[in-house]
Amino acid sequence: MSLDFRLLFASNEAVSLKLYLVTCELLQDADYASLRARLLTFEAHAVLANQWALHSTHTAAQLKDILKEFLHDGDRIVVTEVGAERASRRALSNLIGL
Repeated sequence: MSLDFRLLFASNEAVSLKLYLVTCELLQDADYASLRARLLTFEAHAVLANQWALHSTHTAAQLKDILKEFLHDGDRIVVTEVGAERASRRALSNLIGL
């Protein structure tokens, strides 16, 4: 049984889960298993090859700081809050349901 944290926090106005897209340019010929493992702790869903959607109470800057620890020098990361309107075509995860 999976706990839906959105429902858990829905009645608590002090805690707000936001939807974020995390996009990375992984430029090294290296293993990024630790990055993917850390994303799983956020219950992130792959959207594209190096893009994930996740819900968090953290800010975009906080998420960037957490995840950059799992990147190599020269790699790039962008964390963006997603608004109410979104659409995709053939994404690995449907953003509408997140």
